[in-house]
Amino acid sequence: MAWANTTTGISGDSNYALAAGIYGYEFAQAAELMRDYDGWDATDFETFKQWMLNVWYPSAIGFLRVRNGTWENSSTWWECPGHYWSNWGLCNALCVASIGVLCDDVYIYNQGMSFFKYDQVGTFEDPRTADPILNDGLTEFLGNLVVTTYESDLETGAYGKLGQMQESGRDIGHATMAAGLAVDFAHLGWNQGDDLFSYMDNRLAAGIEYVAGQIQSLENLPWVNYHYASSGYYWTDSRSWLMTEPALGEQIRAYWGTVIGHYEGVKGVKMPLSEVVYEKMGIDAGGTGSTSGSYDHLGYSILMNTRDSIAAAEQIPTPLTPYISYEGETLQQGNLGGLYNPYWDNGTTAADQGESVTLWAELPEGEENTGQWQWNTGETTQSITTTDKSFAYRVTYTNAHGAQSEQLFTIAAKGDCQELSVTPYYILNGETVNDTVVTFPFGSSITLGLSGNGGWNHYEWADGSTAETLTLPAVTHDREISGVLVNHGGRRFLFTFHINVTAISPLAIVDGVEIEGSSYIVVDEGADVTLKASTAELLTGGTYLWDDGSTEMTLSLGAVTESSTHTVSYTKDGTVYSLSFEVLVTSTQERLLELGNYTIQSRQDGTYMTNNGLGSTPSFQPLDEDNPETQQWYLYRSSEKNPYCELRSLVDSTTLNASGEMVNKLYSRPYTISFAAGTDYAAIYSRPTTKTRQYIYVEKDGSINFDYSDTLYGYPFLVQWVDEGTAVTAPHATTDRGEAAWYDLAGQRVSRPTHGVYIRNGKKIIVK
Repeated sequence: MAWANTTTGISGDSNYALAAGIYGYEFAQAAELMRDYDGWDATDFETFKQWMLNVWYPSAIGFLRVRNGTWENSSTWWECPGHYWSNWGLCNALCVASIGVLCDDVYIYNQGMSFFKYDQVGTFEDPRTADPILNDGLTEFLGNLVVTTYESDLETGAYGKLGQMQESGRDIGHATMAAGLAVDFAHLGWNQGDDLFSYMDNRLAAGIEYVAGQIQSLENLPWVNYHYASSGYYWTDSRSWLMTEPALGEQIRAYWGTVIGHYEGVKGVKMPLSEVVYEKMGIDAGGTGSTSGSYDHLGYSILMNTRDSIAAAEQIPTPLTPYISYEGETLQQGNLGGLYNPYWDNGTTAADQGESVTLWAELPEGEENTGQWQWNTGETTQSITTTDKSFAYRVTYTNAHGAQSEQLFTIAAKGDCQELSVTPYYILNGETVNDTVVTFPFGSSITLGLSGNGGWNHYEWADGSTAETLTLPAVTHDREISGVLVNHGGRRFLFTFHINVTAISPLAIVDGVEIEGSSYIVVDEGADVTLKASTAELLTGGTYLWDDGSTEMTLSLGAVTESSTHTVSYTKDGTVYSLSFEVLVTSTQERLLELGNYTIQSRQDGTYMTNNGLGSTPSFQPLDEDNPETQQWYLYRSSEKNPYCELRSLVDSTTLNASGEMVNKLYSRPYTISFAAGTDYAAIYSRPTTKTRQYIYVEKDGSINFDYSDTLYGYPFLVQWVDEGTAVTAPHATTDRGEAAWYDLAGQRVSRPTHGVYIRNGKKIIVK
């Protein structure tokens, strides 16, 4: 949680991808192991999962589908998807699949699996006959990871084969790293019911035994030349690398307990070369070995995988072959949706919701079918048919000896995936703001946009355009524009932008000093105030009308002593534009409230200060008519003339201390409530430790800011008396948080509508 509460991104040179893959998969798997630990708060666990989705997943899937720009090799005419060594793709695919498991997201799980199980480039052949073998596809795909296999006797290889691996000719450190990541990947799959240990005719076992032979420096290991061409270099370029022999040397990493524990302890298959390395390793921990590379694996493989002995024949689970029938095709695979991941923007690859899907598992030829099938959905048949939705279907088969096998089917349906972060924004005058409500001058241009993490998103704007952004030139009237972001799992995110065009702009002149852009003005008592309504350049030549009947561009108030509101209308070509000013006067004579019960309401959105319980900080929430005492406060002072007061909650008699927490003990009246002259509009500040007043205010999410500032944030609160026994009713300004802001017809935000026509959520509303 310390990492999750701190780290906001992964950056650096191209090696960021190794950090994303290796540490991302380890974080996700460690969290999966801890998910049912009672000491991990459920809210923190959800925060951690969102951290994995928002920070680690975008980096890992971004590398897998782009390869730092080397896959498409856009500056040349050829593609070079195999530029990166296998350990890069393996750790990132393992990261993605692990996040899918942790976050219960079938689509993300399938994405990770797709890079290990399926050829994304379409160049794989089996058996390979070329010499040298070219790295012409993604190197973490099992068919390219184990570049070729050789027949062998059982003394030198499991299942009768050895398999040269993609990094076998590079160096022993990277060869053992890649093998370990592949073992960790297969282990993750096995725990889900996806048997990658035996996938593609036990191809991984052949590769593991080959690496074990390299560690022992066995002579005469079979070999075929391998040609590694890096980004920007074609096969004929002298800078490409032709490997002519395996790298030998002892480097033992912390995963051989998994190898022996699975192949011998579960499958009953001897791994003679791996056994030698296993014995040399001994009991491993998280970083067993002589180099820091041991931390590229979770470790503790002995602890987690040791069996008493090699599995007897009657203990071995029957291997199952998964099949899926979908849209008239029969597919020999256990995954559907999220499998096709080229570098280009190909939209969602999830299956359509509502389609019928049939799932079943086949037994090996000649195997007796006991009929003992059990699905996690309750069925006891060998096959099931379901309406397509995202789900991990599992079937368990019990053979004649009582040994159980499990087969996973992961179906990713379009739109039925985890919600990732999507941020709406607009660009105005070169400045980017993350918001959906914007007010700007008549005739200006604005760009709207939607940004979502994970990449490969699609966009649908109301005008039919499909780019990430939509530019509106020369906007002359209020509008609502809707945009939809569709992420690559098919989930749709709808946002509506509320555009308010300002035909006239506010300006105040206070004691000779101009204050632009705000119609909310706080001045000292006796200040000389003049209000001015400036028109947009395209709208000059109209007429003005103030609420006192004057028709000039400006309205002089003189020396003000009371707070007041003023409205001006501007008419041009028959269209009327309005602008309201609120002038709040800071009185030299403090008005002290009577002792009693009060509500404290935010003027911004009509929410009420609410007691969240002992030890917590109050927040501003919508009116709770069922529990009014949580939003009522008893105000206490030591004398009628003392401005310092105490705020005590009526619901539990706890007191708000100077740090903003509800406590059981009384404090020496830490707060003062100050009013704008002639109003119930209040500012609340703490008893100053210096001569500077320190005011509090409300954040957009309703929380109270107690990181005090000496700035007067206007008079943001409405403090109202509550008679004992009198219920508080919701005023017309009370709104839900989120799109709760109110605007007048001039597009100016108002704290609380009174009477007239206003705009809320882009709609005109008459408040009576």
